[in-house]
Amino acid sequence: MTVPMIPNTNSTVPLGQAPASSQTTVPAAGAATPPPLPMKIGVKKKLPTGVASNVKQHVVFLLDESSSMDGYKIQELEMAMGAILLQLADPSNKDGFRVTIIPFSHGSRVHCSAEPATSVPALNLNASGGTNFDSAILKGIQAIQDFKAQPNPGGWDFLQSQALILSDGQSQVADKNIQDLQELANVTAVAYGADADEATLSRIASDGQVHVVGDNGGALRDFLAAVGATMVSTIKAAM
Repeated sequence: MTVPMIPNTNSTVPLGQAPASSQTTVPAAGAATPPPLPMKIGVKKKLPTGVASNVKQHVVFLLDESSSMDGYKIQELEMAMGAILLQLADPSNKDGFRVTIIPFSHGSRVHCSAEPATSVPALNLNASGGTNFDSAILKGIQAIQDFKAQPNPGGWDFLQSQALILSDGQSQVADKNIQDLQELANVTAVAYGADADEATLSRIASDGQVHVVGDNGGALRDFLAAVGATMVSTIKAAM
């Protein structure tokens, strides 16, 4: 299966089309044309209609809530996250998604860990402090490892974990932490606004690309809606 491209646009368009937009995907130095959003299909099992799927996927969101996100940025992020969580919780996905949300600033905290998408608690971000990618990544690594270590009495088949890191700020990050996260998950990086650390975010991303999303109204919601649609189509293909 060919996974559709994430459209880099400020308006909602069908996945796979090539809209004209001010949104860009910035490659790391020497990188080729950006590949599709990295999603591994994994196990494919067809079940009778109406039967809950035994295919699951863990999705980890690392969300910048530093002081530079204050105001409309953090409000837009909360709305965008609300929309993508509704996509993942749709009944047609047969309870396939487990969600971890880790907001971060100078430190990080776990808002929820491997919760079914249908029962993620309301997100209440609080913009303050600096930006620390390492803290968020380390908590993300731990969350994925803890989830993998849980008993699996239902015999679920797990697709490759997905991690999305979003930031509008600047931060250093240890190479080992990047490597450890990439070994556990396919990582997508989003630079939110003109001041984001695109170079560092591109290093964190599994494909070496950073998706640059403008901070004008609705752009982030459109982008995360496209990400959610790709995750949904991927897990449905594996059912």
